[in-house]
Amino acid sequence: MVEICVRNRLQSPVEAFSPVPEHLVDARASHSDRIRSGSVPLQAGDHRRVPELISKYGYEVESHSVTTEDGYELTMFRILPQQPSETPKLPVLMVHGLESSAVDFIIIGPNNSFAYLLADNGYDVWLANARGTRYSKKHSTLSVDSKEYWSFSWHEIGYYDLPAMIDYILNTTSVSKLQYVGFSQGCTAYFVMATTRPEYNEKIALMTALSPPVIVKRVRSPLVLLLSEVLKEFRKVKASFKDFELLPYSNEYRTIAQAICTDDARGNICQKWISLIVGPDPDGYDQKVMTVYVGHTPAGASINQVIHYAQIAQSKTFQQFDYGRKENILRYGSKKPPVYDLRLATAPVMIYYALNDWLVHPRDVQELAKVLPRVVEAVPVADKQFNHLDFALAKNVRTLLYDQAIQVMEKFNEK
Repeated sequence: MVEICVRNRLQSPVEAFSPVPEHLVDARASHSDRIRSGSVPLQAGDHRRVPELISKYGYEVESHSVTTEDGYELTMFRILPQQPSETPKLPVLMVHGLESSAVDFIIIGPNNSFAYLLADNGYDVWLANARGTRYSKKHSTLSVDSKEYWSFSWHEIGYYDLPAMIDYILNTTSVSKLQYVGFSQGCTAYFVMATTRPEYNEKIALMTALSPPVIVKRVRSPLVLLLSEVLKEFRKVKASFKDFELLPYSNEYRTIAQAICTDDARGNICQKWISLIVGPDPDGYDQKVMTVYVGHTPAGASINQVIHYAQIAQSKTFQQFDYGRKENILRYGSKKPPVYDLRLATAPVMIYYALNDWLVHPRDVQELAKVLPRVVEAVPVADKQFNHLDFALAKNVRTLLYDQAIQVMEKFNEK
């Protein structure tokens, strides 16, 4: 593993890596390929950091640091393509969901997880870690224990984090565009960027949206609906509280969560709890993978990220953060927060959604697809039991989704 700590953009761009031809991907038989084929399975207690998990399977990984305009220091993990190729491919930025990290794209291991499959197919893969997560918990001037540090929602992730990472990647790889893959909050933040900083649409060859919570009118999760009502009341007295971190990553939580989510845990409390949030799919994922996953999540977030989701669910409008009437007038010049104009998101978008997703309803996705100006297609996953978390964890997610998504991405590699 190579660690590269660079603030802002590299001054001397390095040459972009060339990809591996598809017909060669399965032909290689190196030692690392044998590892990636599954001879070293995931272990329930394996809570190593993401770069260590990646290098464990024989992939070359780098850590890159970039500082945003507002001083947040972010870490990206880069998985290098396996071999050079005559057919160049654009780099890919992958952005995770709420309370998670880059682990979303590597958790089910080689030959299965999206990031590994892209690297196997010759892509230069960059895994984001948004501000406030365990891998991006630094600031150039603010203490992470301060109210000021946690005064952000997913709006700031879209407005500051994504542009900083995109510019860094393009400068490093000497190309003018990249491909973007967002899962859940990674989609929400993308559409913030695309509508508030529309010049970045020109830097996106294709946006692949996995379960995008943008139009949020029909949430089916009873726990999330209850939480939304609680947060509605909390927002009324929020001024009395400091902004704070919600569910930070900790060794104590990891130990408890992994004990609850083991194969032999009584009553399978873990699965029942998760099903009430994302939708039931008892046979969708391997319990051992779930045990590993809860060792990496929650990874940290601001309370405002959750409040912002509750706000757009209640208002049924994709809008900026509501600070209250007085503060809104000072910040926005209006009593209500501005609505994000989705017509400004002009880069091509390929959308995948799930019929059994209790967080992102199919009808909400279909409504989103009608508003966006350049939707390639909005495709439901074929498995009717597929839920929100299955986009990262399902046993058969490669055949149901990833292989198809990569085929579409292949058509958008012109620099």
